[in-house]
Amino acid sequence: MSFPRVYLSRPAVVLPAGRVDNDEVLRRIRESYRGKPAHWPVVEESVRYVFARCNTHVRYFEPDTSVRVADYAARAATACLEANDLMPDAIDLLIFGGIARNYFEPATAMEVAHKVGVQSCHAFDVTSACVGLLESIHIACSYLALHPELRTALVCSAELSSQFLSFDLQGPADLMRKAAGLTVGNAAAAFLIRREPFDEGSMKLLAMANMSLPKHWDLCKVPIDGTFDSLSTELMKLNVHAPPELFKLFERVGWKTDEIDHFVFHQPGDAVVLETSAAMGIDARKVALTHRYYANTATTTVPLALDHLLRERRILAGDRIVFSSAAAGFTMVSGAGVWVD
Repeated sequence: MSFPRVYLSRPAVVLPAGRVDNDEVLRRIRESYRGKPAHWPVVEESVRYVFARCNTHVRYFEPDTSVRVADYAARAATACLEANDLMPDAIDLLIFGGIARNYFEPATAMEVAHKVGVQSCHAFDVTSACVGLLESIHIACSYLALHPELRTALVCSAELSSQFLSFDLQGPADLMRKAAGLTVGNAAAAFLIRREPFDEGSMKLLAMANMSLPKHWDLCKVPIDGTFDSLSTELMKLNVHAPPELFKLFERVGWKTDEIDHFVFHQPGDAVVLETSAAMGIDARKVALTHRYYANTATTTVPLALDHLLRERRILAGDRIVFSSAAAGFTMVSGAGVWVD
């Protein structure tokens, strides 16, 4: 089966009000530090090295712990509908692809649909670490290909994860598992997908692909009753698998590397994004780098990066875009499309 004719709307994004800079994170780490005072400079230097390598400056957290994940997702979903002049009853399919959640059942997508004002639709969740939102797009495209009665899909995500992050570092060795959590921030995002282009601009999707290497399942995880734990150094080494998979995608759509106008990758940090793009020979000027503005917002990094490029008017009609995310698992989801005004 060929890839269906589908269009992805401009993303709608929402950021929490709480802006936290690196100095504030270091203050929280210092408050939790119980080691010898003479060893603290080593801990601080190690943390600053992580920030410098990732180019982390700020991240956003919701200060009100009573705010629900679905509240944020619904805000992004409503903004996406309004930007495209659509009413909630236009939605036939709603997929929530975030990591964060307030309960195991029902699907968070159900609560989001209710808060948005959708009376009837097919709603469910997709859980796949940081690729969850892109996998939701992939699945929505499949539904539209298989079900002609479905006209419009909405995919969304909201990451409110501050309660899963730990600032308890008692030495440089603790960074082995906790460093990645120091560069995590929160956000919500939503896209619309349908068979016709959107008046406010959209991406004509040409292909999507996914892959997983399950033997690496335990390198990064969030326990049910615990905090974020990641062997980030080992996980980032797995990006050697990203270029071959992306080259397969380029071949499917008939593009050469130098014909790509924008490379929008997951944003765990600038270094890993630039190393991945350099391995494929992609000009660094074509690579979206937004970690410095939002940090790593898990499933929402790609829509945040796309939104940033669009607001800066760096994406033009006819531009060729490749977007991709790699996540715990190790798993990848990628797509290619052309921007249509």
